[in-house]
Amino acid sequence: MRIAVVGAGITGLAAGYEAAKAGAEVVVYEAAERAGGRILTTELAGQPVDEGADAFLARVPWAVELCQELGLAGELVSPAQRAAFVYSRGELRALPQPNVLGVPLDFDALAASGIVSDGGVDRARQEPDLAGSPLVDDESVGSLVRRRLGDEVADRLVDPLVGGINASSIDDLSVGAAVPQLAEAAARGPSLVRELSRLAASSTADPEAPVFYSLPDGVGRLTDELVSRLGQRLRLSSPVTDLGELDADQVIVTLPADVASALVAPVSSAAADLLGEIDYASVVLVSLAFCAADVDHPMAGSGYLVPAVEGRTITACSWASSKWAHVGSHDTVVMRVSVGRYGDDRALSFDDDALLDVVRTDLAATMGLEAEPHTVRISRWERSLPQFRPGHLELVADIRQVLAQDAPWLQVTGAWARGLGVPACINQGRQAAQAGLTEGAIVR
Repeated sequence: MRIAVVGAGITGLAAGYEAAKAGAEVVVYEAAERAGGRILTTELAGQPVDEGADAFLARVPWAVELCQELGLAGELVSPAQRAAFVYSRGELRALPQPNVLGVPLDFDALAASGIVSDGGVDRARQEPDLAGSPLVDDESVGSLVRRRLGDEVADRLVDPLVGGINASSIDDLSVGAAVPQLAEAAARGPSLVRELSRLAASSTADPEAPVFYSLPDGVGRLTDELVSRLGQRLRLSSPVTDLGELDADQVIVTLPADVASALVAPVSSAAADLLGEIDYASVVLVSLAFCAADVDHPMAGSGYLVPAVEGRTITACSWASSKWAHVGSHDTVVMRVSVGRYGDDRALSFDDDALLDVVRTDLAATMGLEAEPHTVRISRWERSLPQFRPGHLELVADIRQVLAQDAPWLQVTGAWARGLGVPACINQGRQAAQAGLTEGAIVR
């Protein structure tokens, strides 16, 4: 069985690893000089610090299982700090607990947080008794949350969490694709708060168990290990411009949707058109190292989110050296600041000096930090985060159905399909490899 994988991000590496493990003859093609895609760990102030994702979910199995297979389970670490904050109404305020993706489950805790006004709390308190009906069609996260809990909770809690993960606005994000937990709760009954509370109460998960994991050498340690396992099967600096040139029984394309669209067009124009409907957001991650003596703000937490309604440029600030015991030192504080969301590409238009000025202005406004960093790293990720619009899951199903008819030897998958987190991408890559092995009798 000959399988060709196009793209060596985490999805493609996982697909190649899975196929090779099953005994297939595998080649993974990557146009760039390195593998890993948007997972990248480089040195900052003398230590490895991620330029992209710095963690993955612990409570879904796919990344943890892969780490176990690769012998990395003993290296996994969880955040040293769990507390997180939101910059709202002029202050950093602790996220109210408990919450599910920003939806508050305790209205007294919401009131105590000060994140929303008294009027916003009163509006949210009405939610359990509001009439309503379960979700019928896929709607936006924003329309669901605004209808149930009001605009303030939507704008100051759910949008910075859910929108921040996707570099988008909750008013543009599909409930089913972006937050299936909310979709499940909404399908069970009219009250999101009641149903989310019931789901939480019925969960068998240990509430004290880690929510996130990482590796002391950065998430790039995971992709480096996959590269090592693939060995000569991985071909860097090897762009694929014509699927017809690949000597393989099955082909798995794991490229961004727009790039995949151009590659797929000669074999399925219909699938290419559908792939072209998926849009992307661009973001910039600014990593900063400070002398600890110059940072006088309390750092007891993992960092904070900045709602779009606050009108700042930054969307989040991770206190990396507080969040992770392996980052920073007694004399060095490391932060990672996120900039940019869908429809707001200002950060990409700034040169490095101008961008740093804007970031420092926002850090001063949100946490009173006036210190000058001694080390700065700017990572620009253009068109890096796929946007899951309402109807996205139906669009993905249509792409797969069309390809099954037009090119049954071809699969196209990646972060744009069913989730952009590290575990979801690993799962999609491995599933594609398993499907390719199952469909091995279908040749071009």
